[in-house]
Amino acid sequence: MVKTLDARTSQGSNGQNILTPSFTNGVPQLFAQVGLQVNNPGMVIRTLFSGIIEITADQLPVNGELVIEVYRGLSSSQQLVYRAGTIVLANEFFSPCVFSFTGSDYNVPPPGNGQLIYSAYATFTYNPSFSVNNVRLGPESFNATVYSND
Repeated sequence: MVKTLDARTSQGSNGQNILTPSFTNGVPQLFAQVGLQVNNPGMVIRTLFSGIIEITADQLPVNGELVIEVYRGLSSSQQLVYRAGTIVLANEFFSPCVFSFTGSDYNVPPPGNGQLIYSAYATFTYNPSFSVNNVRLGPESFNATVYSND
């Protein structure tokens, strides 16, 4: 039997305002972090997570790339559990780019302190000959639910 241990949401923006700081070319930007309480888990712990991020590249004359990485832990030096990317088209017709993702982390070791942390980073990479700002439009949201077997 499966039991839900905890569920959390980190919402950096609901999409109403442009977010700051904007991206620095090729530098990961923490956009969400959740701490899940894992008390008395069963034998197998697993986490299901999802998120959304919206950006624009209409100021760029060439396409950029958006990469999402989710780590188990407080920083990007921890365990990478998910990575996905997409091309962001530098065209007003195709901008903004809404990127949603879903992933899972299976057979998670029980945390010693009872808290399981996930950190979500976004990296926007583009031709360094160009400069952009106000790229992060929002929404930016990250949801995580942790389960275990009885």
